[in-house]
Amino acid sequence: MNAESLSHRKLIDIKPSVFDSLSREARRRGISLKKHIENILEAACPKRNVRTDSPIAPLIGSAIPAGKDISSIKDERLEYLLSK
Repeated sequence: MNAESLSHRKLIDIKPSVFDSLSREARRRGISLKKHIENILEAACPKRNVRTDSPIAPLIGSAIPAGKDISSIKDERLEYLLSK
């Protein structure tokens, strides 16, 4: 399962005036209030663009195997990053 497919459910408190404003905007756009709030939150998050030509791209998702230390890693770039 990739990170994009994971979601977190959270109860939040919204002031009545904010709720009313968001509800009106959602109705104007023709979408549900829930979807409108999700869109706002997603747009407010910084995007994590990983360049595939980046020298660290092959290291994404790498981890130290259980029971091993950094000195047992043969990839010098990964070893350097994990030592920081």
